[in-house]
Amino acid sequence: MKKLTILLIVLILLSIVLAGCTNSAQKTPEAEKAEKAPTAETSDELKWPDGKTIQIVVPFKAGGDTDFHARTYAKYMEKILGAPIVIVNVDGGNGSVGSIQVRDAKPDGYTALFFHDSMLMNKVVGVTDFAHEAFDVCATGIMDNSYIIAVNSKSKYKTLDDLIKDAKENPGKIKYASSVGGYTYYVGRKLEELTGADFNIVDAGGGADRNAALLAQKIDTNVNPYGVMKPYIDSGDFRVLAVFSEKRSSLFPDVPTAKELGYDIIAHRAYFLAFPKGTDQRIIEKVANAMEEVSKKPEYAEDIKKAYCVEPAYMNTADTKAYLDSALKEFEDAKDMILGK
Repeated sequence: MKKLTILLIVLILLSIVLAGCTNSAQKTPEAEKAEKAPTAETSDELKWPDGKTIQIVVPFKAGGDTDFHARTYAKYMEKILGAPIVIVNVDGGNGSVGSIQVRDAKPDGYTALFFHDSMLMNKVVGVTDFAHEAFDVCATGIMDNSYIIAVNSKSKYKTLDDLIKDAKENPGKIKYASSVGGYTYYVGRKLEELTGADFNIVDAGGGADRNAALLAQKIDTNVNPYGVMKPYIDSGDFRVLAVFSEKRSSLFPDVPTAKELGYDIIAHRAYFLAFPKGTDQRIIEKVANAMEEVSKKPEYAEDIKKAYCVEPAYMNTADTKAYLDSALKEFEDAKDMILGK
């Protein structure tokens, strides 16, 4: 009986060994290669950024709000990503020159674009034939709700009502500074449509150029984010008439909203990061997570509050795409108004 038991155990073990050999023999070379091959997660994810320099293109001159926000984000993100980040200013065509450069760059994660809603306006007015759909959108770092309308402190206009009334009574006489195709151009057209005012909307360049023109009284009024005009407001050279937001800002609470004055116009723009189309989605996700981490840092919030009177307002990839889709539709629906048709 004992011998029979031992014999059965030996037969069972032998059958197991033979089955294993059979399964091994049935594996194709391709299957064995697939088993041994490293996964994308273990091979690619660990290689980027691999200490290599990441280039963020700002499609405007150095010194403006877009440039500041990009540099401030980069300062904190490079510590999180473990790689140096350089800001490259590529000015021209209301941001279109820098946008094209990034759109056509290699989608390896080492070139990105930091831009805002003016990219959408460029498409609507025909400066470009593309907008955010030509890129892999990453995330939004800031939603600037601080757009104000201001005049020189020597101006006869004490209130927004004064300005609107004169623009209605003297059509085409009041010089409203803008960058044609830019977001402020849209705000000006929207203000005309809502109030019946008729401005002489002139192309006076970027924010810094428009500030200089208003300071020299070569223009009558200017719309910009509060932070762009802050030095001149603090010095008493500019008078703020209203802010185009839902509610007054806690950072400059004495400025009334246009809405509370009877002009229901809301203006804001998202500063977002985008990569060339075809960039690995793991890179997009990694950078988006880094941007979210930056937005939660108290020291970052203090930096942007002090310099531009704005607060962090992070939006992930999906929410940024949804926002840009919606904003583009809004601009396209208002195309005739924008173009003055």
